[in-house]
Formats: sequence, structure tokens, C-alpha cells
Amino acid sequence: MKRRHFLSGLTGGVIASAAIHHHWLKPAQARLRQPVTWGGAYLQDEAMAMPHLSRAIAMRNASGQSINQVLFETIRGINWSETDIDLAALVDQDTSTTTEFGMVLVFAAEQTLGQIYFPDKRETKYIARLVGYNMVYNVQKRQIIGNFGIRGRYFDALPGKPDNNALPDIYFDLVTNQNREGSIARLMTEKISKYPYSNRYGGKRFKVTSVETKPLVATAAEQTGMNADIFKEQIGYLSTVCFSEQTTVPVIPYTKTAALNTKLAQEMRITAFDGDSALNTTLPLPDAEIGINIILDGWNFNVTPTTDQRNQVSLTMSLTVVFTSQDNGKIIFNQQFFAQKDFYEIPKANYIMSRDARVYILHEECIDKIFASITSPSTRSALYEGIDLIQPSEASFVQAVTDDKAGYQQDYDTVAEYLPYPM
Repeated sequence: MKRRHFLSGLTGGVIASAAIHHHWLKPAQARLRQPVTWGGAYLQDEAMAMPHLSRAIAMRNASGQSINQVLFETIRGINWSETDIDLAALVDQDTSTTTEFGMVLVFAAEQTLGQIYFPDKRETKYIARLVGYNMVYNVQKRQIIGNFGIRGRYFDALPGKPDNNALPDIYFDLVTNQNREGSIARLMTEKISKYPYSNRYGGKRFKVTSVETKPLVATAAEQTGMNADIFKEQIGYLSTVCFSEQTTVPVIPYTKTAALNTKLAQEMRITAFDGDSALNTTLPLPDAEIGINIILDGWNFNVTPTTDQRNQVSLTMSLTVVFTSQDNGKIIFNQQFFAQKDFYEIPKANYIMSRDARVYILHEECIDKIFASITSPSTRSALYEGIDLIQPSEASFVQAVTDDKAGYQQDYDTVAEYLPYPM
């Protein structure tokens, strides 16, 4: 626990860094030159339960449009000629078209992280996440070409007390609202359209192959009112998406994408004009060449009453990330990380986020910084020294545990060298 001064950094600012990607060090980027058909958004059947998103997909907005129809309009409005993928020629078609490549969104997990009521404002602040994949695949060969992580974020207030019936509308908005920061529709425009699409990639294929837990996790989960097995799955999907997002490289899905086996089915055909149309094919996942293992050590809440109504709470956790070459079992990265979040709770006023949501968010913050450090030297250096993340009414601290800076740098350099790059 050397180099740590948790409270001394709480008044500091958030450490920001500009990612320096490894792609420009590789051969010149090559775009996916063949036309690609938009196929719609789907749920991953054997992933996490997504009851609210499932209802949202069946909904229509005030204009009578479904999620897929709104996303289709979003895609049509993007200038694909300035990207690495030729989607525009097909989304503008008025008739069905058979093509060699298809693109789909596959959602793997929804997370409702907070419904916090503010009596003075008579409103509830909702916090939610959507994680999944933006996938491009070869229809004829039934082969995934590039699978990129995608994560939608919702943080907004609605009038009235907490209401679970509002959640399907929230997830509909989270997917479709281009004006909402963090929405899937906005990510399609600002991020997904700029991914490095290519017919093939050099480097290695990465996959989160396992999430393990130390004995403390079961105890901590029980005390927090969580299901440890479900949390492991949440971290598996989250880590997969974080890795792809932070490095801007394709990744193999955490588990077999069942949606693509049951909802995308018998024919090698994709309809270009209707996002609601079924995609019918099976897509076997490629073998991983580099496996990512997440080892959860556990977490602990320390509560200190500051007044008769207000508590100061400190949540601490640690985890280990291991990258392993799958062909020979060689470990190329093995680092442990620590994180702490300090915040206040006012239980009598219901001004409190659920403890399981706090645990998820702190793990998310930690994992984001771990994977961002692969391609961002400034984030990597900051993570070694310790990063303060300051937000209204709370502060987080994330840091690598090791004191071996040379070994820490070497581990990251090795992973960066193996990352996929477009050819």
C-alpha cells in the first residue's frame, strides 16, 4: 500500500489524458472496402437478463418508430464516405439487398444503477448502463470481421418518485436519443462510425476468458445484498466492452453470442432497408490468442457517522488483471490494482445509491483506467502514481499496487504490441 495518500488527493482535479494509439505505428490503415448492410439491434439471448431493454425494443416513440427504425435513421444521416466502412450505399436502398458483409448491434447487459429521489426537487435521478457489441461480419463465410465494444450511459432526472415502470422508456431514450450524451444513437455518430474497420486485422485476437473471485467476494456480496455469480458475469461483459472501447480495437465477445445463433438464422441474407428485419445466420466465434483473466479480490464498506442524519462512507476494492498467451500459457501481463470511493449517504432522506451499484461503478472506473493505460502513456503513468476522479459529492482514487515501475511498464508495452490493427 505504498505511494497511497487517499484523502490528500480529494481536492485535486481529474487527471485527463489524450490517448496515443498504437495504430499509427503499424502499416497504414486499410478500410473495409466492400459494401456493408445494416442489420439492426438484437439482444444476446444467453447473456445477462435485460427485462427493461426487452420491453423498450417492443415500444414505439411518439412518431410510431421502434428502436431499430430510429437507429436506421441515425445511420442514414452519417456521412460514411469519411469512415473506414461503406455503409451508406446500402442503407439508402429502398429494396432488400444481398451483400457480403453485415453490421449489427448486439446488447449483452443492462444495468440500472440508481434511482435516487430528491424530495426538495420532487424528482428522481436515474443512472443506467447498456453494454454490448457493434459487430461486422462476413455473411457468406459466417465469420466475424470486427467486433467492437459499445457502452451507453444514462444519468438524468425525471419528475416524481422512483418508478420501475419508467425504466423501459429510459432505455428506449438511452438507445435512440441523439441529443443525449452517452446514448447509443450518439455513439453511432461520434464513435462507432470512426472505428478502424478493415477486412482483416494483424496482431492478436483478445478475449476476456474468465472472471475469478477470491473468497472475500462471496462474503462481501452477501453483505451488500448481491449475487456473486451474477456480478462475475457483469464484470465479464463490462471488461470486454471497456477493453475494446479504451483501446479502439476489436475483441471476441465474452461468451458465445447466442442472439446470433437464434435470431439470425437459416439464410445468408440481410435486408438493407428495414432494421426490424430478421438476420438469419450463425456466427461461430474465433479462438482467442490472448486471454484476459479478471480476478476479483473483494470489497469493503467503512461507514463513519458525521451527524445524526449523514454518514461518510468509504468503499475500497482491489482486483488483478492477467493477460495470457493461449497457445503456450505464457503470462504477458499480471498486475493488481486498488480503488477507493468516498461519498456521503443520508439514509433518512433516501438520498442513497444502492451499495451494489456503488460496487459496480467503482469496478467500472478502475477497469476503464486499467485498459486505457494500454494505449495512453500518460494514463499509464498516472495510474502508477494514483488517479483522483472527483465528482460532486464523491471522490474516487485508482492506483496500481506494484512498486516495480519497470515491470509495470514492460507488461503494458507487451500487451500494446499484441493489439489488433487494421491491414
